[in-house]
Amino acid sequence: MEPWTWWVIGAVVVLLVIVVAVLAAQRRKKMEAARAQAAELRDRASGGERYVEGTEDRARELQGKAREAEERAEQLRAQADEATDIARQHRDRVTDDYLKADEIDPDAGR
Repeated sequence: MEPWTWWVIGAVVVLLVIVVAVLAAQRRKKMEAARAQAAELRDRASGGERYVEGTEDRARELQGKAREAEERAEQLRAQADEATDIARQHRDRVTDDYLKADEIDPDAGR
């Protein structure tokens, strides 16, 4: 082979090595940027996790209070129902007393 062909082959090999090195460096930069972005997202997520935990604790507290309020409301409903029954019974007796009084009273208009 001619000496100039060796120079051409050498130049092509050197160019290939340079291209491969540049591509590897670009790939490495992309990977580093992706790692940095992932680390930033993880940091934000961990901050959000603390917020979520606080919010979940608050929600559990409020749900407990709501259950207590529902139980109290049920007790009050039962008391109201009992008071209504007592009032109806008393109203019935009073009405019966009026009717009996009208039956007994000779002056009551019939």
